[in-house]
Amino acid sequence: MGIYLFPDMFKSFNLPDDEGELLWSSVQSRSTIGHVVMEAAQDVLRLHGEDGYLKKWVQHPFPVAELRELRRLHLERDACDLPHELSPPE
Repeated sequence: MGIYLFPDMFKSFNLPDDEGELLWSSVQSRSTIGHVVMEAAQDVLRLHGEDGYLKKWVQHPFPVAELRELRRLHLERDACDLPHELSPPE
């Protein structure tokens, strides 16, 4: 997994990774990636709420249904030993 920098997102959106500048790289399990993405999204939702998120990011509402599905799949399919919140986001 890597994070790449491209000079212009709108012109570079469909370019292959090797045409960007590699900024960060790591090898992690699906369980770990799923967990940290889920936790980060839940933190954003907790911090801003749905209304605050929409005001800040304007073009798209917070993806509550997608976060709920990620959480469900992560808990169902990943053998994750990290602590989890007991309730899904509202």
